[in-house]
Amino acid sequence: MPEVLLTAWGNTSRGDDALGPCLLQRLEAWAFSMGIAGQFEWVEDFQLQIEHALNLEGKTLALYIDAGQDVPAPFSFFPISPSEQPWHTTHAMPPESVLAVFERVSHKQPCPSFTLCLKGEDFGIRESLSVAAQNHLELALTFAQTLLKNPTSEAWLALAHSPSF
Repeated sequence: MPEVLLTAWGNTSRGDDALGPCLLQRLEAWAFSMGIAGQFEWVEDFQLQIEHALNLEGKTLALYIDAGQDVPAPFSFFPISPSEQPWHTTHAMPPESVLAVFERVSHKQPCPSFTLCLKGEDFGIRESLSVAAQNHLELALTFAQTLLKNPTSEAWLALAHSPSF
């Protein structure tokens, strides 16, 4: 069973909102070519939901990938922890809330978890990324490949908020 969880979400019909799924797909293809894809559980969805907490069982590390508007370009990368953040429905919850659900249901601490949020520019209805988002995607892919080459919380913490990316 893979020990590292990679979860991406976004709407591929909303322009740059597709950055998360696009990065996950490119990263998975790269991992297959490197022969390391089996080390990871790959989860792609339209949005995070309560059920995504179940994916954390037995994991040693988790990465949540999304697009955002209020993010420094090209992306931000930071550790997250369980947090009961307000959300209005059982849909469209933040990853911190997924961690909190896992903690509440399993009575265990979730594994070390991180968010990689890519800067999006245009979230209008269209099925292609903006030029800026395409550039952010390329830089995030290189960064994420670095993460997957050394999937440990210590290595990822060393890269969190790193000015070199």
